[in-house]
Amino acid sequence: MKISQSYSGLQKILHWAVVLTFAFNYVVSDGMGRALRTFTETGVNDSTTAKLHVIVGVTTLVLMILRLLVRLIQGAPALPPAPHPLMEKAAHGVHFLLYAAMIATPAAGGAAWFLGIHDAGDVHEVLVNLTILLIVAHVAAALYHQFILKDNLLKRMAPH
Repeated sequence: MKISQSYSGLQKILHWAVVLTFAFNYVVSDGMGRALRTFTETGVNDSTTAKLHVIVGVTTLVLMILRLLVRLIQGAPALPPAPHPLMEKAAHGVHFLLYAAMIATPAAGGAAWFLGIHDAGDVHEVLVNLTILLIVAHVAAALYHQFILKDNLLKRMAPH
Protein backbone atom coordinates (compact mmCIF):
# COMPACT_ATOMS: atom_id res chain seq x y z
CA MET A 1 0.00 0.00 0.00
CA LYS A 2 1.37 3.39 -1.02
CA ILE A 3 1.24 6.40 1.28
CA SER A 4 0.61 9.81 -0.31
CA GLN A 5 0.06 13.38 0.88
CA SER A 6 -3.54 13.60 -0.35
CA TYR A 7 -6.29 11.29 -1.50
CA SER A 8 -6.40 10.72 -5.25
CA GLY A 9 -9.03 12.34 -7.43
CA LEU A 10 -10.76 8.96 -7.77
CA GLN A 11 -10.80 8.49 -3.99
CA LYS A 12 -12.34 11.94 -3.54
CA ILE A 13 -15.01 11.26 -6.17
CA LEU A 14 -15.86 7.92 -4.56
CA HIS A 15 -15.95 9.48 -1.07
CA TRP A 16 -18.33 12.27 -2.04
CA ALA A 17 -20.46 9.97 -4.20
CA VAL A 18 -20.94 7.69 -1.18
CA VAL A 19 -21.78 10.71 0.98
CA LEU A 20 -24.47 11.73 -1.52
CA THR A 21 -25.93 8.25 -2.02
CA PHE A 22 -26.03 7.49 1.71
CA ALA A 23 -27.60 10.87 2.49
CA PHE A 24 -30.15 10.42 -0.30
CA ASN A 25 -31.17 7.01 0.99
CA TYR A 26 -31.34 8.25 4.56
CA VAL A 27 -33.83 10.90 3.44
CA VAL A 28 -35.66 8.60 1.02
CA SER A 29 -36.39 5.78 3.42
CA ASP A 30 -39.90 6.54 4.62
CA GLY A 31 -42.20 3.60 4.04
CA MET A 32 -39.47 1.09 3.17
CA GLY A 33 -40.71 -1.39 5.79
CA ARG A 34 -44.18 -1.33 4.27
CA ALA A 35 -42.74 -1.53 0.74
CA LEU A 36 -40.58 -4.51 1.75
CA ARG A 37 -43.58 -6.34 3.24
CA THR A 38 -45.60 -5.70 0.07
CA PHE A 39 -42.72 -6.77 -2.16
CA THR A 40 -42.11 -9.93 -0.10
CA GLU A 41 -45.81 -10.88 -0.17
CA THR A 42 -46.61 -10.00 -3.79
CA GLY A 43 -43.29 -9.78 -5.63
CA VAL A 44 -44.40 -6.36 -6.89
CA ASN A 45 -42.68 -3.08 -6.12
CA ASP A 46 -44.97 -0.26 -7.24
CA SER A 47 -43.41 2.33 -4.92
CA THR A 48 -41.19 4.88 -6.66
CA THR A 49 -39.58 5.67 -3.31
CA ALA A 50 -38.72 2.02 -2.73
CA LYS A 51 -37.39 1.62 -6.28
CA LEU A 52 -35.11 4.64 -5.82
CA HIS A 53 -34.01 3.50 -2.35
CA VAL A 54 -33.07 0.04 -3.62
CA ILE A 55 -31.23 1.34 -6.71
CA VAL A 56 -29.31 3.92 -4.70
CA GLY A 57 -28.57 1.35 -1.97
CA VAL A 58 -27.05 -1.04 -4.51
CA THR A 59 -25.11 1.90 -5.95
CA THR A 60 -23.78 2.74 -2.48
CA LEU A 61 -22.63 -0.85 -1.98
CA VAL A 62 -20.85 -0.91 -5.36
CA LEU A 63 -19.22 2.47 -4.69
CA MET A 64 -18.03 1.32 -1.25
CA ILE A 65 -16.53 -1.87 -2.65
CA LEU A 66 -14.74 0.20 -5.30
CA ARG A 67 -13.66 2.65 -2.62
CA LEU A 68 -12.18 -0.13 -0.52
CA LEU A 69 -10.37 -1.65 -3.50
CA VAL A 70 -8.96 1.73 -4.55
CA ARG A 71 -7.81 2.40 -0.99
CA LEU A 72 -6.10 -0.98 -0.83
CA ILE A 73 -4.32 -0.24 -4.13
CA GLN A 74 -3.57 3.48 -3.73
CA GLY A 75 -3.31 3.70 0.05
CA ALA A 76 -4.25 6.69 2.14
CA PRO A 77 -2.35 9.79 3.22
CA ALA A 78 -0.59 9.47 6.54
CA LEU A 79 -2.47 11.06 9.39
CA PRO A 80 -0.89 14.13 10.95
CA PRO A 81 0.72 13.48 14.33
CA ALA A 82 -1.96 12.97 16.96
CA PRO A 83 -1.85 14.92 20.23
CA HIS A 84 -2.40 11.59 22.01
CA PRO A 85 -1.75 7.98 20.90
CA LEU A 86 -5.34 7.02 21.76
CA MET A 87 -6.58 9.58 19.21
CA GLU A 88 -4.64 7.79 16.48
CA LYS A 89 -6.12 4.45 17.52
CA ALA A 90 -9.61 6.01 17.61
CA ALA A 91 -9.11 7.44 14.10
CA HIS A 92 -8.11 4.05 12.71
CA GLY A 93 -10.96 2.35 14.58
CA VAL A 94 -13.62 4.76 13.38
CA HIS A 95 -12.37 4.55 9.78
CA PHE A 96 -12.41 0.74 9.91
CA LEU A 97 -15.90 0.64 11.45
CA LEU A 98 -17.17 3.27 9.00
CA TYR A 99 -15.96 1.28 5.99
CA ALA A 100 -17.45 -1.92 7.48
CA ALA A 101 -20.77 -0.25 8.27
CA MET A 102 -20.98 1.43 4.86
CA ILE A 103 -20.62 -1.98 3.22
CA ALA A 104 -22.71 -3.99 5.71
CA THR A 105 -25.63 -1.53 5.74
CA PRO A 106 -26.57 -1.76 2.04
CA ALA A 107 -25.62 -5.47 2.03
CA ALA A 108 -28.14 -6.12 4.82
CA GLY A 109 -30.76 -4.04 3.01
CA GLY A 110 -30.08 -6.02 -0.16
CA ALA A 111 -30.38 -9.32 1.73
CA ALA A 112 -33.77 -8.20 3.05
CA TRP A 113 -35.00 -6.95 -0.33
CA PHE A 114 -33.57 -9.45 -2.80
CA LEU A 115 -33.34 -12.56 -0.62
CA GLY A 116 -36.42 -11.97 1.57
CA ILE A 117 -34.44 -12.34 4.80
CA HIS A 118 -36.69 -10.53 7.28
CA ASP A 119 -34.05 -10.30 10.03
CA ALA A 120 -31.67 -8.62 7.57
CA GLY A 121 -34.14 -5.72 7.37
CA ASP A 122 -33.93 -5.30 11.14
CA VAL A 123 -30.14 -5.49 10.99
CA HIS A 124 -30.19 -2.90 8.18
CA GLU A 125 -32.11 -0.46 10.41
CA VAL A 126 -29.68 -0.92 13.30
CA LEU A 127 -26.70 -0.51 10.96
CA VAL A 128 -28.13 2.72 9.54
CA ASN A 129 -28.23 4.17 13.06
CA LEU A 130 -24.72 2.89 13.84
CA THR A 131 -23.46 4.36 10.56
CA ILE A 132 -24.99 7.75 11.42
CA LEU A 133 -23.16 7.71 14.76
CA LEU A 134 -19.88 6.83 13.02
CA ILE A 135 -20.44 9.61 10.46
CA VAL A 136 -21.04 12.11 13.27
CA ALA A 137 -17.80 10.98 14.97
CA HIS A 138 -15.92 11.17 11.64
CA VAL A 139 -17.18 14.67 10.85
CA ALA A 140 -16.57 15.87 14.42
CA ALA A 141 -12.98 14.59 14.27
CA ALA A 142 -12.42 16.24 10.88
CA LEU A 143 -13.75 19.56 12.21
CA TYR A 144 -11.61 19.18 15.36
CA HIS A 145 -8.54 18.74 13.15
CA GLN A 146 -9.46 21.68 10.95
CA PHE A 147 -10.50 24.24 13.56
CA ILE A 148 -8.80 23.19 16.81
CA LEU A 149 -5.58 21.52 15.67
CA LYS A 150 -5.48 23.65 12.50
CA ASP A 151 -3.62 20.95 10.58
CA ASN A 152 -5.57 21.33 7.29
CA LEU A 153 -6.75 17.73 7.43
CA LEU A 154 -9.90 18.54 5.44
CA LYS A 155 -7.82 19.61 2.44
CA ARG A 156 -6.89 15.96 1.82
CA MET A 157 -10.49 15.10 0.84
CA ALA A 158 -11.68 18.47 -0.41
CA PRO A 159 -12.97 18.41 -3.99
CA HIS A 160 -10.93 20.55 -6.35
